[in-house]
Amino acid sequence: MSYKTRIIGWIACSVVGMVMSIILSIAFVATGFDVVTYAILFSLSQVISIAGTCFLSTPQGHCKAMKKKHRIIPSIVYFLSIIATIVIAVATQITALVFLFLVIQVVAYYWYTISFIPFGTKIAKKLCQCCL
Repeated sequence: MSYKTRIIGWIACSVVGMVMSIILSIAFVATGFDVVTYAILFSLSQVISIAGTCFLSTPQGHCKAMKKKHRIIPSIVYFLSIIATIVIAVATQITALVFLFLVIQVVAYYWYTISFIPFGTKIAKKLCQCCL
């Protein structure tokens, strides 16, 4: 697969995941969408976004990168938050709790993504410290 094709695949998955998340959020607020359906579809959009990174490397290479020392915790938190979001939505249907895990999911996704940028997590930590 050429470099150009990989970049296009990564961008396409990222954009589809982001647009899907935005449209789902608008539909949820505007129409009173079912919280279970929303949680499942939103989590799916997050998986599509992260799947795009497999275009930048092979799926095996991506899994290997996820296990690196500085990425293992964000990886675990990200995937556990996706599972927890769906389980809580189906089991309890408590909207506030579902949204809490959706926020954790999104923060973990961005933290995981930042970990691929050299010194990205250090910069993000400094920014958070400055803001607090």
